Amino acid sequence: MTTEAWWEEIRRNNAVWRYSGDPRAPHVELRSGLHSDGFVDTLQYLSRVKNLQRASLDLAENIESVMGSGGIDWVFGSPMAGVPIATITGGILGAKRVGFTEKGDDNKTLTCRFEVGPGSRVLLIEEMTTTGGTPQRGIEAIRKRNPDVHIISVVGAFLIRCNRRLPGLEAVLVPVIDLPNIGVKFNEWGPEDCPLCKAGSRAIKNCKRVWWDLLQTMKEPDHQIP
Repeated sequence: MTTEAWWEEIRRNNAVWRYSGDPRAPHVELRSGLHSDGFVDTLQYLSRVKNLQRASLDLAENIESVMGSGGIDWVFGSPMAGVPIATITGGILGAKRVGFTEKGDDNKTLTCRFEVGPGSRVLLIEEMTTTGGTPQRGIEAIRKRNPDVHIISVVGAFLIRCNRRLPGLEAVLVPVIDLPNIGVKFNEWGPEDCPLCKAGSRAIKNCKRVWWDLLQTMKEPDHQIP
């Protein structure tokens, strides 16, 4: 499918939320601490095995078209939502082993406890990235534990909210759903500058935990969020 078709697919499957525009409705606080008027919960779609398989097939095809020769020794997923799609996509691409990074005590730093042989070719795969920060931290974590590995200069992602080439990211993002490419943008603000907060809208943390209530606010702005 095209990225536009994929976007419509996950919207139909209740994986996308947008602020209603009514100040009685909430908005969301992202993991970065920024506030936003939109959120994508890809796991609402990818948690179904058939959907995960379809997404992995498309992602593998996109990665293969730009990765070049050399094969893959290891595929790594980020914690924890990236692990299933990394495993399935890596298998399609012929990866020999699968690993994952883990969150540190601060819930942001990533660590790697896998011993990866010198010269091994390592591919990173995400389920979603908004800034490119998580894949870069993953690269740094793997390299810190295994300084002699070869990190493939491609990061696969089911969905990206940012540009494919980012300053500071040692790889090109290769997505299935590329929101900037189809003109889909969610606004983000620092808490002190958030116009939705100033209008009286409540910022919701950990919105995945109240996802179905959050979706309801698109139709019923005053629907109560626990």
